[in-house]
This record gives sequence, C-alpha cells and structure tokens, in this order.
Amino acid sequence: MVGLWDAKRGKLITLTLEEYVQGVVAAEMPASFHVEALKAQAVAARTYAYRRILRDDRIPQHPEAHLSSDYQSGQAWISWDEFLKTHGTAAGRTLQRKIARAVKQTEGVVAFHNDEPILAVYHSTSGGRTENSEHYWSEALPYLRSVEDPFSANSPLHYSTATISLAKLAEVLDVERVGNFKVIERYPSGRAKTVEVGDKWFSGREIRERLSLRSTWFTAEIIGDEMVFSVWGYGHGVGMSQYGAQGMAQQGYSYDEILQYYYQEIELKAAY
Repeated sequence: MVGLWDAKRGKLITLTLEEYVQGVVAAEMPASFHVEALKAQAVAARTYAYRRILRDDRIPQHPEAHLSSDYQSGQAWISWDEFLKTHGTAAGRTLQRKIARAVKQTEGVVAFHNDEPILAVYHSTSGGRTENSEHYWSEALPYLRSVEDPFSANSPLHYSTATISLAKLAEVLDVERVGNFKVIERYPSGRAKTVEVGDKWFSGREIRERLSLRSTWFTAEIIGDEMVFSVWGYGHGVGMSQYGAQGMAQQGYSYDEILQYYYQEIELKAAY
C-alpha cells in the first residue's frame, strides 16, 4: 500500500502501488499515446515510486506520505473521478481501460541498475537530445546519460518561442539593465550552462526557472525593446522523453526497448 498526499483535496489517501501507477500514467502522459509508450510510462512511474518507498523518502511537508499528487514533488497523479470529468464519461471509460491494460501488462516490473531501483526521471520532449543528470542536478548517475533523440521530433513542443520585455527581464533577473544577454558556455547537448546578463552570471537552469522557459536549450535575440527566445524541448531533458517514447512506439519499438534506450544499462524485472 502507498501513502499518497492528494494535494488537490488536501488529504492523505492510501491505495495499492498499481492503483497509484494508473493515476500517474493518466496524469503524466496523453492517453491517446501508443500502448507501448503508456507501458514505458507505467514502468517509469512504478520505478520512481518503488525507489522512494524502499528508501523511505517522504514528502517534507507531509512526512506521513511517500508520494504527492503534485508534479513539483515528483510525479503528477489524478483520480479516476477527475479523469472522467476531464475526458467525459464515455470517452474517459475507454481511455481508462486502455491505461489500466497498459499498467496490468507491466504489473510489478521495475527498472534496476546494480540491483537498485533507478531514479526514473522523465520529461515531455528533449528537443533532439537528452541530458546527463549532473548537468541539471548535481549527481552523475550512470543510467542517466545523454542520448540522441530523433524520436521526439514530431512533438508539438519540439520548438517554441517566448518573448519578454527587456524591462521585465531586468526586473526578474535583478540586473540594472539588459545591455547584453550571452550564453557563455553550453553542455555538449546544446543546453545552456552559463549565461551572462548585464554584470551577472546565471546557470541555464536559473534562467529557465526565473523566466518560465520550457527548457534550458535556448538562444536569445534582442528585437526592439524585447528579448525573443527560441527554445528546444520541454522539461529538464533527463531520462525518458515522453514524446520520444511515443515516437519509438509508433516505429514498432516495445516498451522495454524504449526504456533501455533512454535509461542505459538497466535491467527490467518483476519486483513483486
């Protein structure tokens, strides 16, 4: 059984790990995706949760729970009632059965590295290449290595633009004025490592988070009194690309092949 903090309703709920995984798949990936992509998502979600339970990791604000429905605490989760409200009863029931089938077909399967459940992080769209774990967080994990990702090229989030006024940019970054905005250094993936703005330096992650950009893979150009960002991908870029999983599934790859592509040197096995 899993203790889940339901952030929307503000209460602790208890459910089986498989029930929890169904709710994560329903919240984290479009139910219209190929069933092999949904199965890959199910294993990633289960692995993430199983690792937290084994390590007895708790939600800081709610130590009675290992997991939260708030995606900012790890993974999103949605109840079936909420899911059916969103999709409509008839269509929602069909999608619910599809998700439940994908979860059931991978029941108990967890991704391991050296007999330890992996940190199975994932993101929407890589933009063309995933990222090493230490280039977004601090720890270098051997199974979270950067890989080419042509499979997510059809994602609607593969490329986007964002515009912010120079005055607002200066305010958000707490610089006197934006006379310059220069990416000083990039990681091999193309994502920004260090950025110079005015007389200050920022990490690419700081720029992304302060400006609410979709990823750290960006270029910027001053046009008039605005800064225009070109952005590739959506998310931190580490681990499995969800749209990449969809692209691979559409090309005939199975869920285990998808997982072993985005997470290197892992072993998939039934944990229970």
